[in-house]
Amino acid sequence: MDKKKAMPRPLLLTDADVFAGTERHMLDLAQALCRMEVPVRIACPTPSPLAERSAGRGIGVVDMPKRGLVDFAAVRRLAEMLRAGEIDVIHAHNGRTHLAAALAVSRAGRGSCVATQHFLAPSRTGRRGPKAWLSNAAHHWVSRRTARFIAISQAVRQEAVRRDPEEEARFAVVLNGIEPPEAGGLKAAAEVRRELGVAGDAPLIVCAARLQVEKDIPTLIHAMKAVGEEFPQARCVVAGEGDQREMLDRMIHDSGLRDKVRLLGFRADVLDLMNAGDVFVLPSVAEPFGLVILEAMALGKAVVATRAGGPCEIVEEGVTGLLGAPKDSGEMGAALLRLLRDPAVRAAYGEAGRRRFWERFTAQRMAAETLAVYHAAVKGASA
Repeated sequence: MDKKKAMPRPLLLTDADVFAGTERHMLDLAQALCRMEVPVRIACPTPSPLAERSAGRGIGVVDMPKRGLVDFAAVRRLAEMLRAGEIDVIHAHNGRTHLAAALAVSRAGRGSCVATQHFLAPSRTGRRGPKAWLSNAAHHWVSRRTARFIAISQAVRQEAVRRDPEEEARFAVVLNGIEPPEAGGLKAAAEVRRELGVAGDAPLIVCAARLQVEKDIPTLIHAMKAVGEEFPQARCVVAGEGDQREMLDRMIHDSGLRDKVRLLGFRADVLDLMNAGDVFVLPSVAEPFGLVILEAMALGKAVVATRAGGPCEIVEEGVTGLLGAPKDSGEMGAALLRLLRDPAVRAAYGEAGRRRFWERFTAQRMAAETLAVYHAAVKGASA
């Protein structure tokens, strides 16, 4: 039998027109599937960063504009693609596209719906009253028409199954993976430090996170007080934007840490920043996974993170980094100080993290496990 005909024909579906963690996940997954000769395509709005980057990597793109909660035009087009045999798996990556995928499979009378849960709690869990009833009813209908669910971490799976125990048998955990950073394309660490105004021998702590409440940047700011007392030259830079920007600026100013902590805003050179740093830190109070931790590990950086979901499955405590309780600035400060005091331990953690990345968290491993889910979905649909 022809290898390509034996392969599932997945369509990775999103209606997001931004490029954040989910879209980066989709791009890395599609690229790795292409290397396995899986005829994969991405459906998303065009123009969009995901569409442009996908096309640039030779991945087929299907234009799927965003048209509200229930996009009947998208449902019709997806159903037509299923009936024509162009695709046989629709892999949805958010709530709206999950609904569209389930409707399309139901309308076409063929094909399979697979959905990845990227968050600890979907948006519907915060709704109340009639909206909550409608959302839960819609979710129940969609769930019964979903062949397989994928959770990006055990923490996400546990939360999903707690909400909907009937889905347990259809839930697989496929830990996120990423394409390894291209070391040759990184800017020299010394140059990055000069641009940041950080002395060559000064400790540099790097954080990459949205400035949102769940990332808990205030705890990191408070932790830097203790770090600054022992290492006056230490600096912490935070790459990311969000609605807490003004509040965090005031906190840094009021704490007298303006020369210690800098909010850099959105940066396209996050990998360069990580590579120039001594330690990577992620202070999240709730984290479904933590792709940036993988990037830091791939670059050989020791990591400080919280016991807040996904990081517990990535960081091997005392081997690749240190974990602390969420919202505990004292524990975070102590962890940062421990690594800054001992360059040998820091280097050992970084090398162990690099090895752990290559063993467990590559995009190729993620793609192979996802392909197994597609095969199971297709087999179930034909049974």
